[in-house]
Amino acid sequence: MISEILYFVILGLMTGSLYSLLGLGMNVIFGVLRLVNISHGDMLTVGAYVGVALALAGLRSPWISMAVGVGAVAILGLLIARILISPITTQGRVDEQRGMVITLGLSLVLPNLILEIFGPDYQRVPGKFMSGSVMIGALPVDKQRLAIFIGSILLAGGLMLFLRLTRLGRAIRAVGENPEAAQASGISVRRIHLLTFTLGAALAGAAGALVMPVTYAFPAMGLGYTLYSISVVIIGGLGSVRGALIAGLMLGVAESLSVLWVASGYNALVAPVLMLLTLILRPQGLFGQKPGRV
Repeated sequence: MISEILYFVILGLMTGSLYSLLGLGMNVIFGVLRLVNISHGDMLTVGAYVGVALALAGLRSPWISMAVGVGAVAILGLLIARILISPITTQGRVDEQRGMVITLGLSLVLPNLILEIFGPDYQRVPGKFMSGSVMIGALPVDKQRLAIFIGSILLAGGLMLFLRLTRLGRAIRAVGENPEAAQASGISVRRIHLLTFTLGAALAGAAGALVMPVTYAFPAMGLGYTLYSISVVIIGGLGSVRGALIAGLMLGVAESLSVLWVASGYNALVAPVLMLLTLILRPQGLFGQKPGRV
């Protein structure tokens, strides 16, 4: 029984790392722009379908697919921020209600565009980052899932170091804390907003590229991932980068372990239940602050 629990914990950590990556992207956007990006999961879908398009064109390398997918989603994020978000930004602050309506509209438009281009059939990118399995103790673990874990953790760690140690990262945090004071000190809030939204979208695109070799893509897949992203953000704390990382891992482990005690299919209830408990017991999240800023 102990070995079985350990096995599901390992699987949960691998799945949770993907949730963490998604939650980080959404939390970075929220922490700086004060905008809940309802279309965040659809950025993952776009990243996944870039890989599908490249596969249909004859490219079989998942590494190139990932690089192109992240780049494409980053460009899409930049265009969205420049064309749709900037016009509703006044004195360094995004109109929250209009921003949510815009991203809600994107969550409807993007899947339908993908549906129109690729059709409703499930698609999969051939090839894997790693093939075979590796033994962790006495437990066999698929190398591809291990690649997802390592890639997600490296990206999450890189983001945290970037925000903490670089001048540009400190500028992002300063805008998140107080956009008026940041602008008064010479920081271009508009440019930081563009960069932050692009960065958050790129993280979602990276998640899409990482997950594609182990799952199937379909136009409406983004909705589920958006819900996971929101759950991670609420559990970890709005605007908390560390909270998103830890909450994603916790959610993945809890969801994985739940299959030991509840019927298959009911594990989808784990995220909303944990989110509801967090809102009741600690509304600011595990690592969030009551004012809501990083």
